Amino acid sequence: MDKKTIPNDTFGRTLQINLFGGSHTSEIGIEIRGLPSQLSIDKERIQHELNRRRPGQNNITTGRKEADLFQITSGLHLGKTTGEPLTITIPNIDTKSKDYSQFKTIPRPSHVDYPARLRYGDTIDLRGSGRFSGRMTAPLVAAGAIARQILHQQQIEIAAYASQIGNIHDPTEYTVSSIRQNVDSNLIRTVDAEFAHQMENLVKTVQKEKDSIGGVVSVRIEGFPAGLGDPWFHSLESDIAAAIMSIPGVRGIEFGTGFAAASMRGSDHNDPFVWQNGKITTKTNHCGGIIGGISIGTPITFQVAVKPTASIGKIQHTLNLETQSEVPLEIIGRHDPCIVPRIVVVLEAIVGLVLLDVLYSHS
Repeated sequence: MDKKTIPNDTFGRTLQINLFGGSHTSEIGIEIRGLPSQLSIDKERIQHELNRRRPGQNNITTGRKEADLFQITSGLHLGKTTGEPLTITIPNIDTKSKDYSQFKTIPRPSHVDYPARLRYGDTIDLRGSGRFSGRMTAPLVAAGAIARQILHQQQIEIAAYASQIGNIHDPTEYTVSSIRQNVDSNLIRTVDAEFAHQMENLVKTVQKEKDSIGGVVSVRIEGFPAGLGDPWFHSLESDIAAAIMSIPGVRGIEFGTGFAAASMRGSDHNDPFVWQNGKITTKTNHCGGIIGGISIGTPITFQVAVKPTASIGKIQHTLNLETQSEVPLEIIGRHDPCIVPRIVVVLEAIVGLVLLDVLYSHS
């Protein structure tokens, strides 16, 4: 079978984004097409969001040190968009490519080492997992910060938080305001202080055991207009889900009540329409703010399952592809024991890009 080139990582219909670079290339970046001219861009807000996502912030994240200082190299003049494609670049500084040399013949369990070479051949750059790395979410966060600035001007707000780490689960639904007031006050990026303490202790325990752990991120959108979205392949849920499932480490998404709906009756799950404060809304929100692929004006809510980090220090077993024998593998490197706190920021960003694309596509 002929080896294929990696296609452009383009997403969106009217607002399109295209990622470039890899984990250990000189720089990574993103090109944004479809932004109108004369939009004011707050660079400090972009840097603020990159700082929230960047590695090496504390003792429960990867030890890789990246300042993630970005540059806008085209599409911006005198602080405003020009209408041309806007390009953002971020340098890679703290790379240790030698840590990854052995994985060509000894693929890591649950990593892309083996399938990527099947698909693209041995010349594929998998240093730091290359194009497949979570490192590529940095430019997404930068682009998302721009999208969220534009959405904020239209009173559309997005907030996410860690609602579960391992088996520790906070079942409370919080408003965007409550999330923002508390989410950056703890290392886990959750809302409730007691849950934050329990979750942090669990992550530190797993870290000492040279292991990793997953969790759930809850996302809430307020102020998104009713009546946007389409049926079938561009339903609002499918557009959001396609973007969310593109993020490395994400294993699932459920809207509103989600999988719990499978054990409910229609009389319990249905959301009765009511008149409240001068507008149409629903008594409950089991649908998560979307019916038939179209927004109904209530908060859009969904939960995202995040897997444990695949790179762990604990000894595992895998295959040596040359000898075809089973061998022990101890991964030496710098990896997050739990990627949930950093994915919180990434999800806010990519949801912002999806919502802005939907708005532009319906205007």
